[in-house]
Amino acid sequence: MNNDDKNLLGGIYKLSETGMEAVKTVLPKTKEAQLKNELQEQYNDYSKAKSQAERTLISGGIVPEENSMFSKAVMWGSIQLNTLNDISSDHIAEMMINGTTMGIVDLTKHIGACKNASNDITDYAKAFVKNEERHIDNLKAFLM
Repeated sequence: MNNDDKNLLGGIYKLSETGMEAVKTVLPKTKEAQLKNELQEQYNDYSKAKSQAERTLISGGIVPEENSMFSKAVMWGSIQLNTLNDISSDHIAEMMINGTTMGIVDLTKHIGACKNASNDITDYAKAFVKNEERHIDNLKAFLM
């Protein structure tokens, strides 16, 4: 496993962890059953991606680096602040679309920068991006 493989897998691991934390934070605030189902599906996809990235990194002798407690606290605080006055389904969907889009941009930059990554890892990262785009499309249905 080369450095580019480690960087891409590390990026997927961290983005998945961030996504899981975001979903866990907004899910209890979500009232609409269909949106809850979509968020739960997104959480499950993040969990699978995180586990797969973790297994691959560990098999390569690398311990995955988790997000810092500070970044987790900032994200939690931001979600709390953004949902203080508005917990409508369209607002929650918009927040998740924005966060997911930021993740796509970040991972796409990683893919572009990691030119020496193996084809398998690059394809996995691209599949992760495609799945995130699918979630955005699903979340758009909740925008009013």
